[in-house]
Amino acid sequence: MDRAIVYAGSIPMDTDFLKAGRYAKEGLGRFAEMVFGVNATAACGLSCSVSTTALEISIGVGSIVAPGVLDANPIGGAGAGLAADETVLSVQYLNSNVQTVTIPTSGIVCTIYAVCQESDIDFDVLPFYNSAQPSQTLAGVSNDGQALPTRRTGTMNFIAATTPPSGPAGGIVVPLYTLVVPSNVTSLAGVTAEAGQVFWPTIPELATMTLLKAVAAPPSIMLNGGTLVIPAWASRIELRAVGGGGGGSTSSASSADTGSFSGSGGGAGGDAWGVYSVDPASSNALEVTIGSAGGQQETGGTTLVSYGGVTLLQAAGGAPGSFYSSRGSSGGGGGAASGGTIWNLTGGWGGDGQNNAYSLSGYGADGPWGGGGRAGADGGMGATKFGAGGGGAYTVASENTVSSGGSGYQGCVMYRFLP
Repeated sequence: MDRAIVYAGSIPMDTDFLKAGRYAKEGLGRFAEMVFGVNATAACGLSCSVSTTALEISIGVGSIVAPGVLDANPIGGAGAGLAADETVLSVQYLNSNVQTVTIPTSGIVCTIYAVCQESDIDFDVLPFYNSAQPSQTLAGVSNDGQALPTRRTGTMNFIAATTPPSGPAGGIVVPLYTLVVPSNVTSLAGVTAEAGQVFWPTIPELATMTLLKAVAAPPSIMLNGGTLVIPAWASRIELRAVGGGGGGSTSSASSADTGSFSGSGGGAGGDAWGVYSVDPASSNALEVTIGSAGGQQETGGTTLVSYGGVTLLQAAGGAPGSFYSSRGSSGGGGGAASGGTIWNLTGGWGGDGQNNAYSLSGYGADGPWGGGGRAGADGGMGATKFGAGGGGAYTVASENTVSSGGSGYQGCVMYRFLP
Protein backbone atom coordinates (compact mmCIF):
# COMPACT_ATOMS: atom_id res chain seq x y z
CA MET A 1 0.00 0.00 0.00
CA ASP A 2 1.41 3.43 -0.95
CA ARG A 3 1.71 6.23 1.61
CA ALA A 4 2.59 9.89 1.15
CA ILE A 5 5.84 11.14 2.74
CA VAL A 6 6.08 14.64 4.21
CA TYR A 7 8.98 16.39 5.93
CA ALA A 8 9.23 18.79 8.84
CA GLY A 9 9.51 22.35 7.64
CA SER A 10 8.46 21.57 4.05
CA ILE A 11 5.58 23.53 2.57
CA PRO A 12 2.59 21.18 2.19
CA MET A 13 1.14 21.00 -1.31
CA ASP A 14 -2.43 20.27 -2.25
CA THR A 15 -1.25 17.17 -4.11
CA ASP A 16 0.20 15.74 -0.88
CA PHE A 17 -3.32 15.46 0.56
CA LEU A 18 -4.86 14.34 -2.74
CA LYS A 19 -2.27 11.60 -3.16
CA ALA A 20 -2.90 10.39 0.39
CA GLY A 21 -6.57 9.96 -0.45
CA ARG A 22 -5.78 8.23 -3.74
CA TYR A 23 -3.33 5.86 -2.05
CA ALA A 24 -5.97 4.98 0.57
CA LYS A 25 -8.56 4.30 -2.13
CA GLU A 26 -6.19 2.05 -4.03
CA GLY A 27 -5.21 0.18 -0.87
CA LEU A 28 -8.84 -0.47 0.04
CA GLY A 29 -9.58 -1.55 -3.54
CA ARG A 30 -6.70 -4.01 -3.69
CA PHE A 31 -7.69 -5.46 -0.34
CA ALA A 32 -11.26 -5.94 -1.61
CA GLU A 33 -9.83 -7.80 -4.62
CA MET A 34 -7.98 -10.14 -2.24
CA VAL A 35 -11.22 -10.88 -0.38
CA PHE A 36 -13.70 -11.16 -3.25
CA GLY A 37 -11.48 -11.62 -6.30
CA VAL A 38 -10.46 -9.34 -9.18
CA ASN A 39 -13.44 -7.87 -11.07
CA ALA A 40 -15.87 -9.30 -8.48
CA THR A 41 -18.94 -7.44 -7.27
CA ALA A 42 -20.20 -7.72 -3.69
CA ALA A 43 -23.01 -6.02 -1.77
CA CYS A 44 -23.54 -5.65 1.97
CA GLY A 45 -26.67 -4.38 3.72
CA LEU A 46 -29.07 -2.75 1.20
CA SER A 47 -32.09 -4.55 2.63
CA CYS A 48 -35.18 -4.57 0.41
CA SER A 49 -38.62 -3.97 1.96
CA VAL A 50 -41.76 -4.22 -0.18
CA SER A 51 -44.74 -1.95 0.35
CA THR A 52 -48.09 -3.50 1.23
CA THR A 53 -49.96 -0.38 0.07
CA ALA A 54 -48.20 0.68 -3.14
CA LEU A 55 -45.98 -0.53 -5.97
CA GLU A 56 -42.87 0.58 -4.10
CA ILE A 57 -39.84 -0.86 -2.36
CA SER A 58 -37.38 0.64 0.11
CA ILE A 59 -33.65 -0.02 -0.06
CA GLY A 60 -31.75 0.33 3.20
CA VAL A 61 -28.26 1.62 3.90
CA GLY A 62 -25.32 -0.44 2.75
CA SER A 63 -22.37 -0.64 0.42
CA ILE A 64 -21.20 -2.20 -2.84
CA VAL A 65 -17.68 -3.11 -3.92
CA ALA A 66 -17.45 -3.29 -7.72
CA PRO A 67 -14.94 -2.81 -10.55
CA GLY A 68 -14.17 0.86 -11.23
CA VAL A 69 -11.23 3.25 -11.70
CA LEU A 70 -9.10 5.37 -9.39
CA ASP A 71 -10.40 8.67 -10.72
CA ALA A 72 -12.45 8.99 -13.89
CA ASN A 73 -12.07 12.79 -13.68
CA PRO A 74 -9.31 15.13 -12.45
CA ILE A 75 -9.46 15.83 -8.73
CA GLY A 76 -8.62 19.14 -7.10
CA GLY A 77 -7.69 21.93 -9.48
CA ALA A 78 -7.48 25.71 -9.36
CA GLY A 79 -4.07 25.50 -10.97
CA ALA A 80 -2.96 22.19 -9.42
CA GLY A 81 -4.68 18.94 -8.38
CA LEU A 82 -4.24 15.47 -9.86
CA ALA A 83 -5.08 14.34 -13.36
CA ALA A 84 -7.58 11.58 -14.00
CA ASP A 85 -6.25 8.05 -13.45
CA GLU A 86 -7.99 5.19 -15.28
CA THR A 87 -6.27 2.43 -13.28
CA VAL A 88 -8.85 -0.35 -12.81
CA LEU A 89 -9.50 -1.63 -9.30
CA SER A 90 -12.32 -2.42 -6.88
CA VAL A 91 -14.21 0.69 -5.76
CA GLN A 92 -16.52 1.12 -2.79
CA TYR A 93 -19.90 2.84 -3.19
CA LEU A 94 -22.13 3.78 -0.25
CA ASN A 95 -25.85 4.27 0.31
CA SER A 96 -26.21 6.32 3.49
CA ASN A 97 -30.00 6.79 3.55
CA VAL A 98 -33.08 4.69 2.88
CA GLN A 99 -34.26 5.19 -0.71
CA THR A 100 -37.74 4.50 -2.07
CA VAL A 101 -38.08 3.05 -5.57
CA THR A 102 -41.31 2.90 -7.59
CA ILE A 103 -42.07 -0.25 -9.59
CA PRO A 104 -43.05 0.90 -13.11
CA THR A 105 -46.13 -1.33 -13.53
CA SER A 106 -47.71 -4.65 -12.57
CA GLY A 107 -47.51 -7.90 -14.51
CA ILE A 108 -43.71 -7.85 -14.96
CA VAL A 109 -40.54 -9.54 -13.78
CA CYS A 110 -38.63 -6.57 -12.43
CA THR A 111 -35.00 -6.14 -11.36
CA ILE A 112 -33.76 -3.56 -8.88
CA TYR A 113 -30.51 -2.06 -10.14
CA ALA A 114 -27.99 0.02 -8.19
CA VAL A 115 -26.46 2.74 -10.38
CA CYS A 116 -23.05 3.40 -8.81
CA GLN A 117 -20.83 6.38 -9.58
CA GLU A 118 -18.47 8.90 -8.03
CA SER A 119 -19.30 12.60 -7.83
CA ASP A 120 -17.87 15.76 -6.26
CA ILE A 121 -20.08 17.25 -3.52
CA ASP A 122 -20.08 19.49 -0.41
CA PHE A 123 -19.52 22.80 -2.23
CA ASP A 124 -18.10 25.66 -0.16
CA VAL A 125 -16.46 29.05 -0.71
CA LEU A 126 -12.92 28.35 0.43
CA PRO A 127 -10.30 30.84 1.68
CA PHE A 128 -7.24 31.11 -0.59
CA TYR A 129 -3.82 32.64 0.08
CA ASN A 130 -3.59 36.28 -0.98
CA SER A 131 -0.04 36.99 -2.16
CA ALA A 132 -0.80 40.73 -2.49
CA GLN A 133 -2.06 41.01 1.09
CA PRO A 134 -0.93 37.94 3.06
CA SER A 135 -2.88 39.07 6.11
CA GLN A 136 -6.15 38.74 4.19
CA THR A 137 -7.48 35.65 2.45
CA LEU A 138 -9.33 35.50 -0.85
CA ALA A 139 -12.92 34.29 -0.91
CA GLY A 140 -12.52 31.62 -3.56
CA VAL A 141 -10.05 31.49 -6.42
CA SER A 142 -9.14 35.07 -7.50
CA ASN A 143 -11.56 36.28 -4.81
CA ASP A 144 -14.49 35.43 -7.12
CA GLY A 145 -16.64 33.88 -4.36
CA GLN A 146 -17.14 30.68 -6.38
CA ALA A 147 -17.93 27.57 -4.35
CA LEU A 148 -15.83 24.47 -4.97
CA PRO A 149 -16.53 20.80 -4.12
CA THR A 150 -14.66 19.56 -1.06
CA ARG A 151 -15.43 15.83 -1.17
CA ARG A 152 -15.40 13.12 -3.85
CA THR A 153 -17.72 10.28 -2.89
CA GLY A 154 -18.95 7.03 -4.33
CA THR A 155 -22.74 6.81 -4.10
CA MET A 156 -25.62 4.92 -5.64
CA ASN A 157 -29.23 5.37 -6.63
CA PHE A 158 -31.72 2.67 -7.51
CA ILE A 159 -33.85 1.92 -10.56
CA ALA A 160 -36.58 -0.71 -11.04
CA ALA A 161 -36.62 -1.91 -14.65
CA THR A 162 -37.11 -4.96 -16.86
CA THR A 163 -33.84 -4.31 -18.73
CA PRO A 164 -30.52 -2.99 -17.40
CA PRO A 165 -30.09 0.81 -17.56
CA SER A 166 -27.03 2.38 -19.15
CA GLY A 167 -24.02 2.67 -16.88
CA PRO A 168 -22.68 6.10 -15.86
CA ALA A 169 -19.24 7.27 -17.00
CA GLY A 170 -16.63 5.72 -14.75
CA GLY A 171 -19.34 3.86 -12.76
CA ILE A 172 -21.21 0.58 -12.89
CA VAL A 173 -24.76 -0.81 -12.78
CA VAL A 174 -25.29 -3.70 -10.31
CA PRO A 175 -28.42 -5.93 -10.25
CA LEU A 176 -29.54 -6.47 -6.65
CA TYR A 177 -33.02 -8.00 -6.45
CA THR A 178 -35.63 -9.62 -8.69
CA LEU A 179 -39.39 -9.31 -8.11
CA VAL A 180 -42.18 -11.14 -9.91
CA VAL A 181 -45.06 -8.65 -9.81
CA PRO A 182 -48.50 -10.20 -10.57
CA SER A 183 -50.82 -8.55 -13.07
CA ASN A 184 -53.41 -5.99 -11.98
CA VAL A 185 -52.09 -5.50 -8.44
CA THR A 186 -51.80 -2.13 -6.74
CA SER A 187 -49.32 -3.12 -4.03
CA LEU A 188 -46.50 -5.57 -3.45
CA ALA A 189 -48.23 -7.42 -0.63
CA GLY A 190 -47.16 -11.07 -0.80
CA VAL A 191 -44.32 -10.37 -3.27
CA THR A 192 -40.84 -11.56 -2.28
CA ALA A 193 -37.67 -9.78 -3.39
CA GLU A 194 -35.17 -12.46 -4.44
CA ALA A 195 -31.60 -11.39 -3.66
CA GLY A 196 -29.05 -11.73 -6.46
CA GLN A 197 -25.58 -13.24 -6.50
CA VAL A 198 -23.85 -10.07 -5.25
CA PHE A 199 -24.86 -10.70 -1.62
CA TRP A 200 -21.92 -12.74 -0.33
CA PRO A 201 -21.79 -14.30 3.15
CA THR A 202 -19.77 -12.24 5.62
CA ILE A 203 -16.62 -13.51 7.31
CA PRO A 204 -18.44 -13.95 10.67
CA GLU A 205 -21.10 -16.00 8.86
CA LEU A 206 -18.44 -18.19 7.28
CA ALA A 207 -16.65 -18.54 10.63
CA THR A 208 -19.77 -19.69 12.49
CA MET A 209 -22.38 -22.34 11.93
CA THR A 210 -24.42 -20.32 9.42
CA LEU A 211 -22.86 -21.85 6.33
CA LEU A 212 -22.83 -25.31 7.88
CA LYS A 213 -26.53 -25.03 8.63
CA ALA A 214 -27.24 -23.98 5.04
CA VAL A 215 -25.33 -26.98 3.70
CA ALA A 216 -26.89 -29.42 6.18
CA ALA A 217 -30.44 -28.18 5.60
CA PRO A 218 -32.83 -30.62 3.93
CA PRO A 219 -33.03 -30.36 0.14
CA SER A 220 -35.51 -27.90 -1.27
CA ILE A 221 -38.14 -29.08 -3.73
CA MET A 222 -39.16 -27.37 -6.96
CA LEU A 223 -42.65 -28.10 -8.29
CA ASN A 224 -42.78 -25.60 -11.14
CA GLY A 225 -40.28 -24.89 -13.87
CA GLY A 226 -38.08 -21.84 -13.53
CA THR A 227 -34.60 -20.62 -12.63
CA LEU A 228 -32.32 -21.46 -9.72
CA VAL A 229 -29.89 -18.62 -8.90
CA ILE A 230 -26.55 -19.85 -7.57
CA PRO A 231 -25.59 -18.33 -4.18
CA ALA A 232 -22.17 -16.70 -3.99
CA TRP A 233 -20.74 -19.31 -1.59
CA ALA A 234 -21.71 -22.38 -3.62
CA SER A 235 -19.43 -24.39 -5.89
CA ARG A 236 -21.64 -27.48 -6.35
CA ILE A 237 -25.29 -28.46 -6.42
CA GLU A 238 -26.98 -31.74 -5.57
CA LEU A 239 -29.92 -32.45 -7.90
CA ARG A 240 -32.55 -35.18 -8.08
CA ALA A 241 -34.99 -35.16 -11.00
CA VAL A 242 -38.15 -37.30 -11.14
CA GLY A 243 -40.30 -37.52 -14.28
CA GLY A 244 -44.09 -37.34 -14.34
CA GLY A 245 -46.13 -40.52 -13.94
CA GLY A 246 -48.11 -41.99 -16.82
CA GLY A 247 -51.92 -42.17 -16.78
CA GLY A 248 -53.99 -45.31 -16.35
CA SER A 249 -56.05 -46.90 -19.08
CA THR A 250 -59.80 -46.51 -19.52
CA SER A 251 -62.42 -49.24 -19.44
CA SER A 252 -65.28 -49.53 -21.92
CA ALA A 253 -66.98 -52.88 -21.16
CA SER A 254 -69.06 -54.30 -18.33
CA SER A 255 -67.33 -57.71 -18.36
CA ALA A 256 -64.22 -59.37 -19.71
CA ASP A 257 -66.38 -61.37 -22.12
CA THR A 258 -67.75 -58.28 -23.85
CA GLY A 259 -64.53 -56.33 -24.53
CA SER A 260 -62.11 -53.89 -22.95
CA PHE A 261 -63.10 -54.46 -19.37
CA SER A 262 -59.99 -54.02 -17.20
CA GLY A 263 -57.59 -51.15 -17.92
CA SER A 264 -53.91 -51.19 -16.99
CA GLY A 265 -51.84 -48.83 -14.83
CA GLY A 266 -49.45 -46.08 -15.87
CA GLY A 267 -45.69 -46.37 -15.52
CA ALA A 268 -43.60 -44.31 -13.11
CA GLY A 269 -41.30 -41.48 -14.10
CA GLY A 270 -37.54 -41.98 -14.22
CA ASP A 271 -35.30 -40.94 -11.33
CA ALA A 272 -31.88 -39.27 -11.87
CA TRP A 273 -29.64 -38.09 -9.01
CA GLY A 274 -26.25 -36.41 -9.05
CA VAL A 275 -23.86 -33.69 -7.86
CA TYR A 276 -22.58 -31.05 -10.30
CA SER A 277 -20.11 -28.16 -10.31
CA VAL A 278 -21.43 -24.59 -10.63
CA ASP A 279 -19.80 -21.17 -10.81
CA PRO A 280 -21.49 -18.33 -8.91
CA ALA A 281 -19.27 -15.80 -10.67
CA SER A 282 -20.75 -16.62 -14.07
CA SER A 283 -23.99 -15.16 -15.37
CA ASN A 284 -25.45 -18.64 -15.93
CA ALA A 285 -28.31 -19.92 -13.78
CA LEU A 286 -29.84 -23.37 -13.59
CA GLU A 287 -32.93 -23.79 -15.75
CA VAL A 288 -35.50 -26.30 -14.51
CA THR A 289 -38.33 -28.03 -16.41
CA ILE A 290 -40.81 -30.08 -14.37
CA GLY A 291 -42.51 -33.06 -16.02
CA SER A 292 -46.30 -32.82 -16.01
CA ALA A 293 -48.65 -35.54 -14.80
CA GLY A 294 -49.89 -37.85 -17.54
CA GLY A 295 -53.67 -37.76 -17.94
CA GLN A 296 -55.62 -40.92 -18.67
CA GLN A 297 -53.73 -42.89 -21.31
CA GLU A 298 -51.14 -40.08 -21.59
CA THR A 299 -47.37 -40.17 -21.07
CA GLY A 300 -45.95 -38.17 -18.17
CA GLY A 301 -43.71 -35.19 -18.90
CA THR A 302 -39.91 -35.12 -18.79
CA THR A 303 -38.13 -33.38 -15.91
CA LEU A 304 -34.73 -31.90 -16.65
CA VAL A 305 -32.17 -29.39 -15.36
CA SER A 306 -29.79 -27.50 -17.66
CA TYR A 307 -26.85 -25.20 -16.93
CA GLY A 308 -25.18 -22.96 -19.46
CA GLY A 309 -27.29 -24.49 -22.23
CA VAL A 310 -26.19 -28.06 -21.38
CA THR A 311 -28.57 -30.63 -19.86
CA LEU A 312 -27.14 -31.93 -16.57
CA LEU A 313 -29.69 -34.66 -15.90
CA GLN A 314 -33.15 -35.65 -17.04
CA ALA A 315 -35.90 -38.10 -16.14
CA ALA A 316 -38.50 -39.08 -18.74
CA GLY A 317 -42.14 -39.54 -17.84
CA GLY A 318 -43.80 -42.93 -17.47
CA ALA A 319 -45.77 -44.40 -20.37
CA PRO A 320 -49.55 -44.80 -20.01
CA GLY A 321 -51.47 -47.99 -19.55
CA SER A 322 -53.19 -48.97 -22.79
CA PHE A 323 -55.15 -51.69 -24.59
CA TYR A 324 -53.04 -53.47 -27.21
CA SER A 325 -56.15 -55.37 -28.35
CA SER A 326 -59.83 -55.27 -27.55
CA ARG A 327 -59.28 -57.67 -24.63
CA GLY A 328 -55.65 -57.10 -23.76
CA SER A 329 -54.26 -54.24 -21.67
CA SER A 330 -50.59 -53.88 -20.69
CA GLY A 331 -49.15 -51.62 -18.04
CA GLY A 332 -47.15 -48.58 -19.06
CA GLY A 333 -43.35 -48.74 -19.00
CA GLY A 334 -41.30 -46.61 -16.67
CA GLY A 335 -39.50 -43.48 -17.88
CA ALA A 336 -35.75 -43.62 -18.49
CA ALA A 337 -33.21 -41.46 -16.63
CA SER A 338 -29.83 -40.07 -17.68
CA GLY A 339 -27.09 -37.69 -16.57
CA GLY A 340 -27.13 -38.67 -12.90
CA THR A 341 -23.74 -39.06 -11.25
CA ILE A 342 -25.14 -41.04 -8.30
CA TRP A 343 -27.79 -43.08 -10.11
CA ASN A 344 -30.10 -43.27 -13.13
CA LEU A 345 -33.15 -45.38 -12.34
CA THR A 346 -35.86 -46.33 -14.81
CA GLY A 347 -39.37 -45.99 -13.40
CA GLY A 348 -41.44 -49.06 -12.55
CA TRP A 349 -44.02 -50.68 -14.82
CA GLY A 350 -47.73 -50.20 -14.33
CA GLY A 351 -49.76 -53.32 -13.64
CA ASP A 352 -51.38 -55.18 -16.53
CA GLY A 353 -55.16 -54.91 -16.63
CA GLN A 354 -56.68 -57.62 -18.83
CA ASN A 355 -55.57 -60.74 -20.68
CA ASN A 356 -58.59 -62.07 -22.54
CA ALA A 357 -60.92 -63.49 -19.86
CA TYR A 358 -58.50 -62.71 -17.03
CA SER A 359 -58.64 -59.45 -15.12
CA LEU A 360 -55.39 -58.45 -13.40
CA SER A 361 -54.49 -55.68 -10.96
CA GLY A 362 -54.17 -52.64 -13.27
CA TYR A 363 -52.47 -50.65 -10.51
CA GLY A 364 -50.30 -47.64 -11.32
CA ALA A 365 -46.56 -47.96 -10.65
CA ASP A 366 -45.21 -46.46 -7.46
CA GLY A 367 -42.87 -43.48 -7.75
CA PRO A 368 -39.75 -43.11 -5.57
CA TRP A 369 -42.00 -42.41 -2.59
CA GLY A 370 -44.88 -44.76 -3.47
CA GLY A 371 -48.28 -43.33 -4.37
CA GLY A 372 -49.27 -45.44 -7.38
CA GLY A 373 -52.96 -45.10 -8.23
CA ARG A 374 -55.25 -48.02 -7.39
CA ALA A 375 -57.29 -49.74 -10.05
CA GLY A 376 -60.90 -48.69 -9.58
CA ALA A 377 -64.40 -49.75 -10.60
CA ASP A 378 -65.96 -47.16 -12.91
CA GLY A 379 -62.69 -45.15 -12.80
CA GLY A 380 -59.02 -45.63 -11.93
CA MET A 381 -57.56 -43.75 -8.98
CA GLY A 382 -55.10 -40.92 -9.56
CA ALA A 383 -51.53 -41.22 -8.26
CA THR A 384 -50.71 -39.40 -5.05
CA LYS A 385 -46.92 -38.95 -4.96
CA PHE A 386 -44.26 -37.55 -7.30
CA GLY A 387 -43.61 -39.62 -10.40
CA ALA A 388 -46.21 -42.31 -9.66
CA GLY A 389 -48.53 -43.75 -12.32
CA GLY A 390 -52.33 -43.62 -12.37
CA GLY A 391 -54.51 -46.69 -11.87
CA GLY A 392 -56.50 -48.36 -14.62
CA ALA A 393 -60.30 -48.43 -14.68
CA TYR A 394 -62.36 -51.62 -14.74
CA THR A 395 -66.05 -52.07 -15.62
CA VAL A 396 -68.41 -49.30 -16.65
CA ALA A 397 -71.50 -47.87 -15.06
CA SER A 398 -73.54 -48.78 -18.14
CA GLU A 399 -72.92 -50.16 -21.59
CA ASN A 400 -71.61 -47.79 -24.27
CA THR A 401 -69.89 -45.59 -21.69
CA VAL A 402 -66.23 -45.17 -20.77
CA SER A 403 -64.69 -45.22 -17.31
CA SER A 404 -61.69 -42.93 -16.97
CA GLY A 405 -58.21 -44.04 -16.09
CA GLY A 406 -56.50 -42.33 -13.18
CA SER A 407 -53.99 -39.53 -13.79
CA GLY A 408 -50.33 -39.93 -12.97
CA TYR A 409 -48.59 -37.52 -10.59
CA GLN A 410 -46.26 -34.72 -11.69
CA GLY A 411 -42.49 -34.86 -11.45
CA CYS A 412 -40.26 -32.71 -9.27
CA VAL A 413 -36.69 -31.53 -8.74
CA MET A 414 -34.99 -31.69 -5.34
CA TYR A 415 -31.90 -29.52 -4.94
CA ARG A 416 -29.33 -28.44 -2.39
CA PHE A 417 -26.38 -26.11 -2.95
CA LEU A 418 -23.00 -27.21 -1.56
CA PRO A 419 -19.73 -25.31 -0.92
